[in-house]
Amino acid sequence: MSALSPDWIEVSRSVDRKTAEDHVFVLEALGIPAATTRMGIDHVVIVPLGQGTRAVSEIAKFSRENQGWPLREPPVTPITDGVWGAAVYAVLLAAAYVVERRGFSGIDWANIGCADASLIRAGVWWRSLTALTLHADALHLAGNLAFGALFGVMLAQSVGSGLAWLSFVITGALGNLANAWIQSPAHASIGASTGVFGVLGVLVAHDWMRRRHVRHSRLRRAAPIVLGIVLLAWLGGFERDTGEATTAIRTIDVWAHVLGFAAGIGAGLVLGRTSPDRYARKAAVQAATAFGAVALVAYAWFLALR
Repeated sequence: MSALSPDWIEVSRSVDRKTAEDHVFVLEALGIPAATTRMGIDHVVIVPLGQGTRAVSEIAKFSRENQGWPLREPPVTPITDGVWGAAVYAVLLAAAYVVERRGFSGIDWANIGCADASLIRAGVWWRSLTALTLHADALHLAGNLAFGALFGVMLAQSVGSGLAWLSFVITGALGNLANAWIQSPAHASIGASTGVFGVLGVLVAHDWMRRRHVRHSRLRRAAPIVLGIVLLAWLGGFERDTGEATTAIRTIDVWAHVLGFAAGIGAGLVLGRTSPDRYARKAAVQAATAFGAVALVAYAWFLALR
């Protein structure tokens, strides 16, 4: 413990060093000499004896003007833990991989389900959905299982499991549809990663919209978008040929990732404009959207097998 000089007087005390430093900064800006000293766990601000009354008044004024600043994001109660939705996603994707690799019923699943650009352009839109359930190898599957489950859980906590996985299906399909029109007609791709990056896009755009209610700096508010772009570049910045399927399918399709992410950004901006209490916390909405996600993929395979 430090002893105060008789020529100095204490004007504020805090266990938070930053608070004490702010008080010193304010006082010195007003021409009042100030310093800090430690007394046990406290940080004490001291000023010359003759400046004590004015210093106390200025600190009180500063505290009133800055009460509640910086604003903190209000705590958000997760709508769900998201685990069950991610588990269903993983089971269905793994089951589809087993069926595909074993050639169940003598069907070349990759050939009839891949996102073949020429066929999609010709109106075979359902391939943009069936391709999400196919994978070239176990490593390809494992990456989409891991990141899909991770991003899916995070999004489900914000918008609910049903909406999260419907977002996966819709943004993945939109990404594959758009990709078919910018690639050459000979291009073909498979994999859930377009939907995975779609979910990432929804996640970061939704969080960006939520932050508009809090007085953050522009940089801090943009942090989710920046993080999403960094993850997109890190996880999806290369591609390789596999030769596994009959039509030069690639396990990693950069443009499909980018377009899935872009579709997710659009969906996230829409979802983020509405309070979660209006839709996401309603069990009927979550049940309907979860059913819709599964039904869309099932119907796409029905059309592919027809």
